[in-house]
Amino acid sequence: MNLKYFLACSVVCVAVTTIKAAESTDWGELQPDVVYNYDSMTPVMGTFTSDASGSIRCYSSGSEISPYMEAGHENPINSVNDYYGANGEKVRVYQVEQGQTLYFYNGLPLDGGTFRIVTGNESIELVDAFPAAGDQPMSLSANYNATLSFSVPVKCTKCILAVNDANVELTPTISNSYITVNWFNTIRQWYREGKINEGDVMTLTITGIRDAADSSNRPNFGDGAGKLVLNYKMAGKPAELVWESGTPTSGVSDFLTYYLPGASEGIVSLTFSENLDPNCHPTAEITYGDRDNIELGMYIEYPPVSVEGKTVSVNLQGVSRFPEEMVPGLPVQQFIELRITGIKSADGQYVLTGYAASPYSFGYAYNLKSVVYSIGADWVPVAGSSLKSGDEMEIWVLNGNKILFDSVDFSFVKDGATAVASVPYSELRVEKDAYYDDALLFYLAAPAIDADPDSEITVSFGGLKCSDGLDHSSDIFVRYKADTSAVEAIQVADGDNIFYDLTGRPVKSPSKGIYICNGKKIVVH
Repeated sequence: MNLKYFLACSVVCVAVTTIKAAESTDWGELQPDVVYNYDSMTPVMGTFTSDASGSIRCYSSGSEISPYMEAGHENPINSVNDYYGANGEKVRVYQVEQGQTLYFYNGLPLDGGTFRIVTGNESIELVDAFPAAGDQPMSLSANYNATLSFSVPVKCTKCILAVNDANVELTPTISNSYITVNWFNTIRQWYREGKINEGDVMTLTITGIRDAADSSNRPNFGDGAGKLVLNYKMAGKPAELVWESGTPTSGVSDFLTYYLPGASEGIVSLTFSENLDPNCHPTAEITYGDRDNIELGMYIEYPPVSVEGKTVSVNLQGVSRFPEEMVPGLPVQQFIELRITGIKSADGQYVLTGYAASPYSFGYAYNLKSVVYSIGADWVPVAGSSLKSGDEMEIWVLNGNKILFDSVDFSFVKDGATAVASVPYSELRVEKDAYYDDALLFYLAAPAIDADPDSEITVSFGGLKCSDGLDHSSDIFVRYKADTSAVEAIQVADGDNIFYDLTGRPVKSPSKGIYICNGKKIVVH
């Protein structure tokens, strides 16, 4: 015989023998309201004979001790209701006839605990009420509904909400021992209509509270049989969202992979009906990735948030969020999410989000859109020609409105060392191209350039930033000669219909790029 198989069988046999040899617990005839203990892995049994027809409740803190119709523990009896009691016990309700005997049994309880049977009317207690009634101001922005928890499953007849001269009957949601009253829309409307003011007392009255298994069993909480009255002192009118920008709700469904600093579309703003607390310090969280892919994880970022007056703003500018950068190796996901949390009005209340599932935060799901722009430049004087101080220059930039820069920098060699002369952006003359909507023209005079003879001058844009977040410095770059022996400019005959590249060479079959033809710049797509 295989030794491994033999040992496995031996272990199983020993385990079975141990279970059979364990002493069982026999409670005999079970008495109502008596607590019985049982151990794990030890068979337990007992009988119960009902004195009257009705319902009984069986409380188990460990594994279920089930009732059967026969002494042989066959034909189990199904419960009519299951719920958890106030102490965390599992409660099962059974319907019985007078004189009926139930045979309780569990041949191998995994968890030990206590067991008891309750007959007749069990006391109905209010275990918890949220929000709690009393003198503490009740804010609607934190309490979209009222939830009451009782010690047993209950039913009720009416729920009346009233404040000052206003009142309405609301339909509750009842689930076993819980009664939930959704009052959000009603209270919000009362605030809007001026029917509630700060400090007013609002009353929630619930009538007809009774045991779900026995309608004759009704509690008395001091307001009469089956009646519960809760009084709430109301906080002031909470701030509501009245305007937003940069969100899917406002029509912006795409989240770009990069927003240029200073670009208005890179700001998400929420404006409310009341002044905000400037010291509430809301937080914004950007998340991207596949939550099911534990190995690669999620991209999480906390962009800066500012509060001014009634508006909170999230700055998305200046951060590259290409999918391959956020979560390397992850297939591109369609959505990226933004959540703004913790916004409070000047009176200390959270603002209304309108969502009971997220009373303290606003959440948005965007389509992630990767953005890459074609950036190109044409220079006058043309590349490779000579350049001296004071020369008039024209720089034509494709998608020039998609870039920001601080200056036009001229780098050259003086006495063997590198020197730089700059023309700040404020001194440039900027014009739109009359032929191409996506191009801008920048005009300037070359600064004082005292370069060594026969050296090279390079011109570039200082502090260049592009709307796609990529480095396009090599696309806006030109070299000139410092001496005057080179050709000063490309001479192009008017009307010859010949395409020239940006170095002045004729091109017979122009491919995609920027060319000069008949004295005009041509973009071939």
